[in-house]
Formats: sequence, C-alpha cells, structure tokens
Amino acid sequence: MKPDLENRSYTARAEHKLGDSVLSTSYDLGKWALLNQVMNRSRVGILPARNKEETGKMPVLRKMPVLRKMPVPPRCPFYKTLKIIPLFSNAGKCTQDNGLSTQNSALSLLKRLLIATAVLLAVVPTTTSCSLLERQPRSNSTLVYKGPVRQEVKAGSLIPGTDIRYISRTEDKTAEVLINGQRAFKRSGDSLDWTGSPLRGVEMRLNQRVLVYSDERLQAGGTVRLTVDGVSSQPGWVPQVPAQTNPSLVVYKVPVLYRVKQGETIPGTTLSYTGKTDKGAQLGGLPTGESPYRQGGDSISWRGELRPRVYLDLVVRTTLYNEDRLNVTGFATVILAIGG
Repeated sequence: MKPDLENRSYTARAEHKLGDSVLSTSYDLGKWALLNQVMNRSRVGILPARNKEETGKMPVLRKMPVLRKMPVPPRCPFYKTLKIIPLFSNAGKCTQDNGLSTQNSALSLLKRLLIATAVLLAVVPTTTSCSLLERQPRSNSTLVYKGPVRQEVKAGSLIPGTDIRYISRTEDKTAEVLINGQRAFKRSGDSLDWTGSPLRGVEMRLNQRVLVYSDERLQAGGTVRLTVDGVSSQPGWVPQVPAQTNPSLVVYKVPVLYRVKQGETIPGTTLSYTGKTDKGAQLGGLPTGESPYRQGGDSISWRGELRPRVYLDLVVRTTLYNEDRLNVTGFATVILAIGG
C-alpha cells in the first residue's frame, strides 16, 4: 500500500505541474491576443492579472508617477536666418571666376530667406522673444527698428548712410573697399560692418557680410538696427522710395510686432487703440471720415515724419484684439533723407 500511495502522490504532483504549464501557456496566449487586437496597435493596454498563489486574490496595481515635462520657452525662428547668412562664404568659389552673372542661386537663396522671415511673422504673431523683433524702449520719444537687410552698391559709390565705399574687384579677385578711409580687401562671406550716425538723432548699426561682387557692383546682406531719438510723430507726406539705390536716401524695410494696450498709441504713429467693440477693434487718431474699426486680419497703415528728415511708412495687420490690448504685425519702412 505504501508504494501505491507514493505513486499516486508523484502522479498528482506531475498533473499539477502539467496544469500549471497549460495555464501559463493559456495566459501568455491571451496576453498576446490582447496586445495584437486592432484597437490596440500601439501594443500598450490593460492585461488580465494572475491570481496571487499565496492569497488567491488579484494583485493591486500601483499607479506609476506621471513625469510632467517642464515647459520649454519658445525659440525664435529667425535665429536660423542669422546662422545661415555667414555660410554665404561658399559663394566665393563662383564669384572669383564668373562674377555676378553666375550668382543667381545665392541671391535666390537669400531672397527666399527674407521671404521666409516675413511668412514667419504672419504665422507666429505672438512671438515676443525674437532677436529680429526689437523691443521698444519705454520712452515714447525713442524708437528702435531691427531686421534683415540686403544692399547693393555700384563700384566707386558709398553704401547709403555709411562711409563704406566699394572701389572694384582687384586682379586677385577680391573686393576692394574703403572703410573710414582705410583700404580693405574682402571676399564673399567676409564681414562688412559699420556703426555710426547717418543723420542727427539716428544711430545705425550694420552687421552684414559680402555676398557677391564684380567689376561693376557689390552686394551685401545681414541685419540693421536703427535707433531714432527725439521722436515727435506727425502724419503726412513721405519721400517716394526709388527703385534703385539713391545716395541721398537711406531706406530700410524691417518687420515689426506691437502689443498696444488700450489707450496707448502704435509706436511711431498717432494711432491709438480705443478698445474692443461689436464692429471690431476701434482705433483713434485716424483722419476725419475714415472708419475706425478693424477686424482680425485687417490692415492698418500710417505715413508721416518721426523727426526732421526721418520718415515712416508703416503697414501692419490686426492679429488679435480684446478689452485690454491690440496686437499688430507687419513692416515698417524707415526713410532717412540724408542728401540736400
């Protein structure tokens, strides 16, 4: 009888192990089926839990702590434009042999960069940390304009508003320029910076690089920063911007973004924000007979004189308005009449 009992016990243990194996295989198959259902293609889901062997109860699932990402401050998209401009040094490989006629690709690239800047202004009107959008000083008598620029100057002429004179291309295929009366020889990608006062009450800082040059002309691109002091805006006539470079006029068209509180004026203009109405944002300071209401996306323009011989042609669009403020973005054309 004793051997029979031992055999039965051995057989029971074997059957128990076999049952566990079958259950384990069944559980794994069920888990695989749940993970591969159509509604769970991410392979992440809630799986049935086994009973605990000690208690026979389902285990308690503890919640894992949720890690929250810290907010990342928005980065200005214009930094890409500034980083790419120095890379135009590669354009010198073609410039030295074929002149400007073969540089359409480089100029086209710069043009696309400038257009992209304008598009980004329209797409992200709430950007406030951009290096190309200078914050205005608290003083209403001082204005700052900053933005991308491309300039062209003929051989023997000055870059308007500066004392940088382009002489010509040398036999060594470099660009000869005079800066503060000193000769310098530049190649494509070299810096061509200047800081000074082209007109009383105006400080200008150019950070640019040589793009292309030939025997006839030189082109440079980069950024400009204009600071205008003693502003006393008066609406009225502005000089017509010439199609070609005029040594008596310094013209810069730069992007602007303004947040105007209720009761304040748009910088550089006599237009004020009165407040939100059922008809849209209401403006003050407009000419008699002009509608004062602007809906989202509507344009706002102002032309006049900032200070003697300094003019502004501003064209912006409404991007947001509420009871507290009005947001506008667009372009400011600053004209300095330095000649005559």
